[in-house]
Amino acid sequence: MAFLPDISEHLHEKQGFCHPDWEAIGARIEHSLPEAQWNAAWQSAALAWVTRIRDSLGGSYQVHETPNFLILSEAPTRLVREMCGSFEDSLKQILAHLDGVASDDGFGKHVVLMFATIEAYYGYIMYFYPEGEHPMSSGVCLAGEGYVHFAFPTPDYSSYRTVLVHELTHGCLGHLPLPTWLNEALAMRMEQAVCASEIFLLDQEIYDKHRAHWNEKTIQQFWTGESWMIPGDSFELSYNLAQILWRKIETELSAPRDAILQFISEAQAEDAGETAFQAIFELSLGELVMDFLGDGPWAPEPGEWNARE
Repeated sequence: MAFLPDISEHLHEKQGFCHPDWEAIGARIEHSLPEAQWNAAWQSAALAWVTRIRDSLGGSYQVHETPNFLILSEAPTRLVREMCGSFEDSLKQILAHLDGVASDDGFGKHVVLMFATIEAYYGYIMYFYPEGEHPMSSGVCLAGEGYVHFAFPTPDYSSYRTVLVHELTHGCLGHLPLPTWLNEALAMRMEQAVCASEIFLLDQEIYDKHRAHWNEKTIQQFWTGESWMIPGDSFELSYNLAQILWRKIETELSAPRDAILQFISEAQAEDAGETAFQAIFELSLGELVMDFLGDGPWAPEPGEWNARE
């Protein structure tokens, strides 16, 4: 086991929880230890951090460790054994389904914070968001401040694996400059593939909502990812439209697996993936949306985004 340099001065308490200075911790590790020991040192640092969060929460929270995860939870022992195996299996399946594009590289273990109450969950994640109104969430992948980790509330543990798979997919794709719609579509697709869940909904009422909501302005918010930050119909319909577009790619385009993986690896957030989509599928994203919503100004307009900035 690597000897971890003293990092206590970098384990800062902010808004009731430990939020480490990961840049300083990383520099301390790299300057104090040979590279062969960096991973073990990052694991030790993460354990110290999660232990601090456990102490802040009190109650019966415990830290559980598997080969690839550090899990903070109040779950009973029987359920902990189940979730430890489930998380390891989920990681393997995500990497297999998205072979060549998903990655588990990096130092340290995946940290999963399972908060027993909604209040504790929002009390923790509010630190990572600017002031203002934000959509409700069932879980998040937090990339801020240097250590990607996952947080979600588990008041009854009924859907913990589905939420973990969704957020873990984001984590495994975090090295790619994916547009938000594609990132979310893939996370929902992995929920279906790994957990056998069926979360796709489309009936006449929902279709009518799509027709009423999407227009020249709102579709650009979808392509830039802004629509996911707007509570209400914008947030909910963005998830649904991302699913619809991905289903069209997989089924109606009859795209081979190699082409799909190539698109994922080459899609750029700066144009919503339009350049890669046209090159690989010989079709525009606007045409893909048109097939669902009918004629309209549906194509990504990156020039317009830059003009607004």
